[in-house]
Amino acid sequence: MIVLTVLLIIDLSKRGVYSGKMGINLAVVGDSGVSLLLLRPEEEMLGWVKLPKGVRVKVYNSEGVYPLESLWSYGVSEKKPYDILEKSLGQSMGVVISRTVKISGNSLPENVLGNLLSLRLRTNLSIRDRLLIRQFIADAVRSKKVLELSVPSSVFDKVTDPDGKEFLEFNLAMGLWTKNKFIVEPVFSENADVSINNISGVVGAGSILSNQLESAGMHVTEVKADTDEVVENSGCVYYSGKKYEMTESILREQLDCRRIAKPDFVEEDDRIRIWIK
Repeated sequence: MIVLTVLLIIDLSKRGVYSGKMGINLAVVGDSGVSLLLLRPEEEMLGWVKLPKGVRVKVYNSEGVYPLESLWSYGVSEKKPYDILEKSLGQSMGVVISRTVKISGNSLPENVLGNLLSLRLRTNLSIRDRLLIRQFIADAVRSKKVLELSVPSSVFDKVTDPDGKEFLEFNLAMGLWTKNKFIVEPVFSENADVSINNISGVVGAGSILSNQLESAGMHVTEVKADTDEVVENSGCVYYSGKKYEMTESILREQLDCRRIAKPDFVEEDDRIRIWIK
């Protein structure tokens, strides 16, 4: 009880994102590698994706690439470990990764379960989320409902650096593998059509977001780069004339997109329009 009280005081200001309907994709950084946990409470399924050693990913908003095993340390040196790990890995794989836990030992579900209430745990999960996630993982482990998802070798290309070091990098086949495995059923059932306009000037940003949204179950009908469309704010913003509760929750809570008022140039329909600035 004392431990929970201390944790509550420390994390009181953190915003919760986990829900029994939506679940979450959680990055787990262990001593020897990085894994993903797919929590799907409505489906009573806990998926575990162990990524192989030697994977290298592009650091988001950068031209640099970095070994996945060292990405957390690099993020710490840049004073934004969660942001760098989640966005770099999520964009490279084409999935939405919204929170991270850094644990001692291997990145196994059982070790996550044992570390979630530790004072030494490094995470951007709120106390509420940690308690709910711990209960769900405990139930899944106890009832043996942990599904290990093996990443096929076909989604990687082998690359060799000038110094002779070999790495693996995700290729286009990764999008085919993730598409039906990371779906959030409440989002899929809303069947929202999404239009993406990349006006950020970053080539490929629209396609990257499209892959992430489709892996969650959204239907992206258009990706463009029309700079004539001028909208307020920066980053990821969206407008929809129809309310899609679960889909918008993913956009707001897990991708940090902000809803804006209807732009003058938008003709009303049922689509969700997203702008990347």
